Amino acid sequence: MKRILYILTAAAQLLTACNKEWNPDVPGKDGMREVSLSFQKASQFTFQTKADAVGPVTEDDIVDRLDVYVYKDTDTLLFDHKAFTNASGLDLSTIETKYYDVHGTYFYFFVLANLDPATADYFAQLSKNQVQTYYGGLIPLQEGNFRAHRPIMGGVGAVQLGRFSYYSSQPGDKTISIKLYRYVARFEIEKITADFDDATLMNSDVIVKGIVWTNVANALRPLQYFPSPNTVESGGPVFGSRSTYFPEQEFGNMEYESGYRYYQANENHHGWVSLQENYNLAQYGATGALAADFPYIYNNNWKLEKGVLNVDAPGYMRDATSHFFSGEEGRVCSSTNASQTHVLNVNREFYIMPIARNSWSSEVCTVFNSQDDTMKMVIVVEINGKTYYYPYRVLYVQPNSRYLVHNITLKGLGSEYSNFYVKKYGAELNALSIEGWQDLEVDNIDLGYKDYAGTEIY
Repeated sequence: MKRILYILTAAAQLLTACNKEWNPDVPGKDGMREVSLSFQKASQFTFQTKADAVGPVTEDDIVDRLDVYVYKDTDTLLFDHKAFTNASGLDLSTIETKYYDVHGTYFYFFVLANLDPATADYFAQLSKNQVQTYYGGLIPLQEGNFRAHRPIMGGVGAVQLGRFSYYSSQPGDKTISIKLYRYVARFEIEKITADFDDATLMNSDVIVKGIVWTNVANALRPLQYFPSPNTVESGGPVFGSRSTYFPEQEFGNMEYESGYRYYQANENHHGWVSLQENYNLAQYGATGALAADFPYIYNNNWKLEKGVLNVDAPGYMRDATSHFFSGEEGRVCSSTNASQTHVLNVNREFYIMPIARNSWSSEVCTVFNSQDDTMKMVIVVEINGKTYYYPYRVLYVQPNSRYLVHNITLKGLGSEYSNFYVKKYGAELNALSIEGWQDLEVDNIDLGYKDYAGTEIY
């Protein structure tokens, strides 16, 4: 059975003060119009980097908390906040909210799913302008906002009530269906294959030790801007702008059918912020656990020395961004077993919050002092007892998306550094030949004279 909330504004209460049991059908609400909200989860975008799609994902669709933030007309303060909770999962189809006001009134709706209660309360005390700002409107992921199979989702809606709506061809009441988009990106890795260009490595001891997503975001900016009534179906307000793409810079050299992709997802990190610093929401009214210094990124491997891999993400964030193989579990080549398979079946999923990060090159940086702090997928491999890292830059990852990586091939030696490759150059030795004689003629050498210092030379 649907749960319906009838919310009256101050104007509506004045017009109907004589009716104790006022409802939408009672006479006396002339000039009043309603907007009804319903909720649904948007379909996930699926990107195939190597092969066919794997099975569907259902466990990441659970919503156990839904927060609806309502703003009216040009007011900057929050008009209303409603929270719905169910630990085992909400049925979004049973939730419907209705708001009433006079013709021409604008309503703006901002909806977040799976928030930590303290974070939800924090957002409820922010002004409309603060919700959209870079620092004030951040969600610290580590404080209960990065949970197993409970991805944070966001959605928006906007409407002008009544027949005066410029964007409506029909007068009267309005209905808005708000789509919830997942901010998280999911990566499914099927296998890692050893196929070294150097044939001797195929008969060496090669063991994959782990897979780690490094420089991962610990902050989410869930709202880029409030929508107008004609943009409620777009993911732009929650993800940022869309733009044409350059496939060679995309993760896995992806090509998009539409030719566009979100390039400002979580744009708070778009280049001009140092990810090596912390942020603190106390100045915006955050209290308790939220009034603390939070690092912008975890698994931070920027400018670490040789042989160092930092994995410091807390709780589920650590499990979602890293996996390590124990003992012989990750072996792909053997010096003693000629029949050793060169394929490691990974079959693991990883989760990250996409962030926009300026990068001035489409390749991993190759100089220590010029390395970047963009997000990277790092494969850790032990070859003949020595650890090598294979960092792969994760650029322009799309939110609300599943990346299906069916194979990663090891072709050469990795890096001694976890965040960049030392640039190496190749050269070829041509066939040997004997160069012809070069003739140098000397006309005369005088002997029996002293040199310029007066020293006898004979």
